[in-house]
Amino acid sequence: MPSYTILLMRQDRTDLRPFRMHIGIKTFWFLVLLAIGLPIGGFLISVGILAPAWLKLDFKSMQQSVEEAQHNLQPLQQQNADLAQKKQQLEAQLKQIREAHAQTETEVTMARTARLEASSRIAEMEGELITLKKSLASYEKLLKPKLERELVECVDVVASYKDGEVTYKSNFVKVSQSSNLPASLTARVRVLAGDNVMAMEQGQTSGTVVNHSLEMARSPSLKGKLPLPEAQAAGTTRVLDVKIYDGSKTVGYCWKSF
Repeated sequence: MPSYTILLMRQDRTDLRPFRMHIGIKTFWFLVLLAIGLPIGGFLISVGILAPAWLKLDFKSMQQSVEEAQHNLQPLQQQNADLAQKKQQLEAQLKQIREAHAQTETEVTMARTARLEASSRIAEMEGELITLKKSLASYEKLLKPKLERELVECVDVVASYKDGEVTYKSNFVKVSQSSNLPASLTARVRVLAGDNVMAMEQGQTSGTVVNHSLEMARSPSLKGKLPLPEAQAAGTTRVLDVKIYDGSKTVGYCWKSF
């Protein structure tokens, strides 16, 4: 006899008779045990058999992947070592380039500075050269003026300074005994004072110049005094300048520093 009866009824069809299903006690407990045992058995089979087998396969796959990774890693390690060595070489080259660049910049800066200094010095030297040329021309004009014809020359020139005055005297002789001299010549006497000839010329005033009438046949000599302020004479070079003129032509000259 069946131990259990299961009725299956439809709620929407109450006019139909329910379906009856009779289950024996052994069958019922078999189904209950089967419902309980299948999950437990499946779990035990999965943990005890399937999982280890799957892990073993997965481990082999992972081991193969590791071997492949190690095999691929060796070229990468070698490439990394090559890159590190190349990096060191590039760093050394970069350091040399930076040092060379800094040295070049320093040399360029020094060259530019030297060029500017040289240009400034050249400009100064050009100015000094112009000044020297002017000074040389002034010296030549003072010490050796251009003469169209030299007729007389000075002898025994004396000049001295005292109490703001310059006392001078000089004798004259003919350059050539056979030459004919004009009856009267003009001797222009002046006193120059300054640190150089250009300063002497620029500081010259009409008060320090005097003209003498020179008659060689009667008295071939002259003497006189010229004023020279103490402030102008102190600590400077003083020169007595004498030039002999025949009209507007210079026919003799001499000078004396004192």
